[in-house]
Amino acid sequence: MSAPTLALESVTAGYGDNPIVRDFSASLHGGTITTLIGGNGAGKSTLLRAIYGANRFFSGRILFNGQAIERLPPWERLKRGIGFVPQGRCNFPAMSVAENLKMGCYTLPAAMHDAAIGRVVALFPMLKQKERTEAGNLSGGEQQVLEMAMVLLVEPTLLLLDEPSLGLSPKMQGDVFTTVQQIAARGVTVLIVEQNVRGALLISDRALVMEQGRKFMEGPAAEVRTDPRIRQAYLGGNIQQTAA
Repeated sequence: MSAPTLALESVTAGYGDNPIVRDFSASLHGGTITTLIGGNGAGKSTLLRAIYGANRFFSGRILFNGQAIERLPPWERLKRGIGFVPQGRCNFPAMSVAENLKMGCYTLPAAMHDAAIGRVVALFPMLKQKERTEAGNLSGGEQQVLEMAMVLLVEPTLLLLDEPSLGLSPKMQGDVFTTVQQIAARGVTVLIVEQNVRGALLISDRALVMEQGRKFMEGPAAEVRTDPRIRQAYLGGNIQQTAA
């Protein structure tokens, strides 16, 4: 197997003097989707933020394409190819879709803006159709696609997604999951935290399970999905349903 895109080695991270994630190790390989599962307060969002450099790092190592990045600020990690879409709306609601995409190009040389926007519009044609619409007037699912597109403008090779389907209808959740699959099919490695555990596992290659800041389980998504403990805790004891 090829070297991992991301390797976490005994990572401990949190906020202030309070470690939330403790001694967490895992590897993610290119073009795969991994779902990170855990109850409220388990440390899932904290782990994503640690990978992006948005909280306090206590100890361990974070290797991205074989290079240690745990001491780099977020903007340097973005430059190296790590994109992060945090939980909740993170667009500019009073600006049009086209203007939001322009804002997403802020780290790129001006000469690259048109090509970058053209690339994500080709991936998500809805953005062209809605280019004059204010972002705040898009549906929840459309806003989530826009926010992923804004991050994809800089061509990350690792995409961190925190609850992308939160608050969306089942139909919109399905659209978001389809979008995530399209992104991974282009070779991007995806790590996703998702409240719709069943839907996320159905599109994932692997799964990581957290409890109280530590890794509790990992393995192929299909195996984790059928584990009796995961069924009981996160899937309501029923694994027969399929994604919407």
